[in-house]
Amino acid sequence: MPTYSLSACLFVYDKENKPTGDLEAAVARVAAAGFAETEVTAEGDSWPPVAGGEVAELKSALERSGLFPHTLHAPLMGINLASEIEAIRRDGIKQMAAALRVQGALGGRSVIVHPTGRPGADEEDYSWENIGAATERAHRSVCELVPVAAEAGVRIALENLPSTGLRCRPLVSMQELRAFIAAFPPEQVGLCLDTGHARISGLDPALQARIAGERLIALHLQDVDGEADCHWVPGDGVIDWAAMGQALADIGFDGAWTIEALCGKTDMSAVEVAAACTALQARWTSDGMS
Repeated sequence: MPTYSLSACLFVYDKENKPTGDLEAAVARVAAAGFAETEVTAEGDSWPPVAGGEVAELKSALERSGLFPHTLHAPLMGINLASEIEAIRRDGIKQMAAALRVQGALGGRSVIVHPTGRPGADEEDYSWENIGAATERAHRSVCELVPVAAEAGVRIALENLPSTGLRCRPLVSMQELRAFIAAFPPEQVGLCLDTGHARISGLDPALQARIAGERLIALHLQDVDGEADCHWVPGDGVIDWAAMGQALADIGFDGAWTIEALCGKTDMSAVEVAAACTALQARWTSDGMS
């Protein structure tokens, strides 16, 4: 029986998807919505390595709320582990390593990592001529993070990312990601399937889950309109959730079932989105992903 998690991003990001919320307050609001697990987000002023604060305060907030931090989403803004600018790549590795150590200190299980980022103003855009080199740089970055994950006692979950707005992008599909992580130990490296990212990339989320197979350790469950990364409550968009549920059952998925719904592309408040997620949790627990 799945234990569903609600991403704390819902209460950390504002309507413009900027991280302005208080992480400890967000944790309390996730618990108030009736969830037993959460995904902590490493963005915003209250993120410990950024703010220079202590992990103990966040850990205490989680314990008071009775929440298990099954996953932690590593920083993503300004991060590019595949960057050709070495200073950017090394900064990304530093921030990923900090996130792995924090999750270990919190007692959580996995850290969601974006293997590539969207190139910034000073970086070269991805092209068919440089995508191979970018993939190699991402691989080198993950190689450096594997021993950190082992020491912290957590796993890296590499997330599939959309190529919307880009000519191309490395590691969009689970086919690519399975090959990418083949030589990494399963105890330290697995995959996170974002259903919305798969769908807007022209991929079938259920089929992507089957391809990820036993290396799938985390989910970002969100719905979309087929074009934009909407982060709607599952059921509000175009994804076939019955097919998704069957695929997860067939592969015996037992990782993190995180609902990553946000309020940015809706007319709903964060509280209303949370209520919809609570109702979804009850419905899926009772009837499955039908």
